Parts: sequence; C-alpha cells; structure tokens
Amino acid sequence: MKYISRDKKQVTRRDFLGSAVAAAGAITLMTPMSKGTASVCSDTKPNILMVMTDQQTASALSCAGNPYVHTPALDALAARGVRFERAYVTQPLCMPCRSSLQTGRYPHEIGVLCNGMDMRGEFPMLGSLMADAGYENTYIGKWHVGTSFEKAGYTGEASDFRPDDRKTQVAVSFLRGIHEKPFFLTVSFMNPHNVCQLARGQNLPDGPIGAAPENLDALPSLPDNFALPDHEPSVIREEQGKHPEIYPTGTWGELQWRQYLWGYYRLVEKVDAEVGMVLETLGKSKYADNTFVVFASDHGEGIAMHHWNQKQVLYDPCTRVPLILAGPGIAGQQVCSELVSTGLDIPMTLLELAGKEAPSSMRGRSLYALALKKVTTLDRPYVVAETMFARGDEYKGPQGRMLRTDRYKYCVYERGDQPEQLFDMHADPGETNNLAVNNECRNTLSQHRQMLQQWAVETSDTDFPYVHS
Repeated sequence: MKYISRDKKQVTRRDFLGSAVAAAGAITLMTPMSKGTASVCSDTKPNILMVMTDQQTASALSCAGNPYVHTPALDALAARGVRFERAYVTQPLCMPCRSSLQTGRYPHEIGVLCNGMDMRGEFPMLGSLMADAGYENTYIGKWHVGTSFEKAGYTGEASDFRPDDRKTQVAVSFLRGIHEKPFFLTVSFMNPHNVCQLARGQNLPDGPIGAAPENLDALPSLPDNFALPDHEPSVIREEQGKHPEIYPTGTWGELQWRQYLWGYYRLVEKVDAEVGMVLETLGKSKYADNTFVVFASDHGEGIAMHHWNQKQVLYDPCTRVPLILAGPGIAGQQVCSELVSTGLDIPMTLLELAGKEAPSSMRGRSLYALALKKVTTLDRPYVVAETMFARGDEYKGPQGRMLRTDRYKYCVYERGDQPEQLFDMHADPGETNNLAVNNECRNTLSQHRQMLQQWAVETSDTDFPYVHS
C-alpha cells in the first residue's frame, strides 16, 4: 500500500512513517524500570512528544473503521500502541478543554467556561511540573489556554503563527537538534478546525482542499443518526437557530451536508500528513527508541449527527475524541474501552512517564499502567463533561453537564423544555432514544442524577442547577 506525502509524491509506508511509527516491529521496545517510573534506562528519562489536533472527533480515523477518511500516520501510531476508544473531553470547546489539560482540573474549577476567559486561581501547571522533573519544555502551535504558555512553564512558539505546515517545520527542526536534557515537546496543529470556515463558505486559513464532488455517489453517506431525535432538550435547537453564523446549516439539503462531511475528512487527512512528517522525523532520529508519543484532539465535531455541525453540544461526536499512547514497553494493536477524561488523565499520565509525582490538585488518573497491561481497569464509575453555549465574551449562553457511565450517558441543560437526556450507549450508540422520558427507566435516571449531584459537591460546581423533575 502506498501513501501520499505533502508534496504529492508516492512513497512507501516505511519511508512515509519512519521507523518509529511503522506498524510492525520498527522500533526497539525497552522495558520500564518499575511500575512507579517511566524511565526506560537507568541513566536517562524518556522523551515525550504530545501531538494535538483541533476539532477531530473520535471516529475520524481509518483505524477506527471509518471508510470515508484515510489516516495512515495515526493508524500506524495506533498499531504500535494503545488507542483509547472512550476518551471524553472535559468540555467540547477549545479554551476550556485545553486549560483543563494544563491543570488537570475541570473548566468550572479554573473559571474558563468558554473561549476568551482568563484562568482563575493558582494551580500547578503541567509545563512547570515537567520542568521541575528536569525536562526541556517546548510548545509549538495553537495554545488557547487561559494563561500564557510562558507562565505555564513552556518555551517555543505558540499562537503567533497559524499554518500547520510551519508548525511541522519547527517541530522537525527541533527533533533533528541536539538536546542535552529529556524533552517534552508539544506540537499543536490547527486542523481539522478549518471545518468552521468550510461550513460558512469562507476561505480556509490553512489552504484549500479542492472542490467537493457534486455527485452524491462520491460523497460520504449521511450518518444513521442524522435525523433530529425525539424528546431533545429545546435549548439545543434554540441555540442553533439563534446563531446562524456559527451553525449555518438551517437551509442545507443532503448535498450540502454530505459535501461538508467530505471536506471535514479531507481536513483530517491534511493534518494527518503533517503529523506523519513529525513522526517520520522522530523515527529517524536518535530519540526514537526512548520517546513516548501521545496523540489527542482537544474536542470533536458534530459530523452531521442530529443535524449538528461545530461543537459545544454534549453528543458523542463533539465530546469523544481520539487518544493514542505509544512508546517503550507498550505493546501494539491495543484498543482500550476504559472511560477516559482527556483533560484530567493526560497530564497525570505524562507526569508518571516523567517520574514526577502529580500534585493533589489534579483530579485525573494515569493511563500508563493500562497501556502496559499491568492493570485491566481504572475502576472509574463515570467521566463528566460540561458545556456552555457561548461565543467568546460576546455571548454566554446556557450551560449543560454530561455524566457517562459504562452503559449510560446522562445529559442535563440548565433551562428549556425537556432539559434531560438519558441514553443506553450499548443499545443506542447514536443517541437517538431519550430514555429520560421513559417511566421504566426512572430508577436509572435517578441514579445518574444522584451521581452528577455527588460530583457537583465534590468539585464545587455550585452554580449549575441539577435537580429536575
């Protein structure tokens, strides 16, 4: 099989992905010293490369079974590591979830409820903690956190430049350089976030992707859950109709929806090629055998589910994202179904890899033992996400909360008709049948209400109303 690089030349799988990301047997795996540390050699700590995309939903990977997108770089990374298939964000919006990742706290705890808000309070920051562990911290690309990246303990180039190909160039230069200390390098790409401009019919900030086909046979199919669901909280469509500049889909027909999906997947492929170049460079470097790679996206995208584009709503395409961990000692071809909270668990995992004790302020759990198969479960009863329908500081709308247990997903919005949703995610992964209106499910609904109320007390989420009848 052949893949296309950024300059459109055909190259082999091994050449394109490099020795560090080829799917089978291309790197030397070393065994960690002990359960409590991630060091792979007695005299050195591992390097850590975190790669982020923006607005990539969990299903937007060919290794996740999506026939409409081709992601060879991320597929190969997943093939040599573990893909967490139930990874949820703390909030499906850029700044809140990115601020969570740097603090290990929920957005409401740090006061970053929407874009454009400064972080409230003093919390240990991931970059500073990694520096304390002896790491050289460099951050390349989109920042969008409620404080500066210098205050958070990083050096490098953050949001002062946008094009993804430039981020790749800076990252490649870094990985080809000489580093006397172990490094923690973050490469934060913009795409497929350009889908926002795509949906509005605007020029794409990171360059064109070509014209979408006019022939329906050449376009992705509409999702099975494209239709508006019954008994949906009224606030969802109120917000969608109130802001056509964000959700410009009200007059779209089938062709426009399917062209939007086609464009979204091309944007995913475009950023996958950039990720591939970074991983190829790592694979050819002297750092390949002693570097952990973490890949995640900050939040998802509606992908036409229930007539939704963009993010902010609490349906799975917006709240569930790809998460991959690969590196020394981690067996490949793993798919883990544990419930994960990316904003809380990624910083905990990185600190364990660095051999640094996490502060008590962080609420997450390290995923490293899961990746090593030292444990089979996190023994976590649920994960929680929150949302606020907002447009920066210009408009702050209603809030919502989501609690996901192994089988069920409970959502509640602070106002409007029918504010609650309850889905059986085993029987109804498309979130089409709202069991909150089913009398036979009243006990399950009550249990999830109680769990969310308990979480609210534990996290001091006092400004959101939880009790509905």
